[in-house]
Amino acid sequence: MKIRLLPAVAVLVVFSLNCVYAQDYSVSGHKIILDAGHGGADPGTTQCAGLYEKDANLDIAYKLKVLLGVAGAEVYMTRTDDSTLSNEDRYTYANSTDGEVLVSIHLNGSTDHSVNGTKGLYSKPKKDKAFTSSVHSAMSSDLGVKDLGITNFMSGVILKFSRPATIQESVYLSNTQECEMFKAGTRGNDVAVALFNGLNNWFEN
Repeated sequence: MKIRLLPAVAVLVVFSLNCVYAQDYSVSGHKIILDAGHGGADPGTTQCAGLYEKDANLDIAYKLKVLLGVAGAEVYMTRTDDSTLSNEDRYTYANSTDGEVLVSIHLNGSTDHSVNGTKGLYSKPKKDKAFTSSVHSAMSSDLGVKDLGITNFMSGVILKFSRPATIQESVYLSNTQECEMFKAGTRGNDVAVALFNGLNNWFEN
């Protein structure tokens, strides 16, 4: 089952999910790891004045965690606060859990504030490519921005995780309109819902 919501506060997102039984969602009963990119001393992109990528990533992760939890999934998070974590910290923790898949949540950045688009990254093709494609298909259809496709990227976090993993560069936080929507508190909901839909895509197949 796929959800589509207008920008709304998290309470409305949870209310919408509560209108159906958890088992109606393909993620129900599955174990999912969320990795909020950057954190602590590593801010990520700083091209959105007044909002660091690390903070937007963590906000998306918490919103997605709520959606997944209400839908019946078990969720692990590599970071739950503004901690500085290495890639090794992240994949070591992820591999210590029984999580079935890992989604690393990121936002892109550019000094050209007109650039926008959504991109998915995978590491090992046999392990990660199909999963990345499945999640990214929802991102490209739900977010209303240019589809930049999926590409190979040998990141330690997804490379060293033993099960399917993806990095989703959801949109360009540096884009003028995206920056304003994130600061208004609405765009994070859109990204969380798109990721939720993408995870349901994967567990449906």
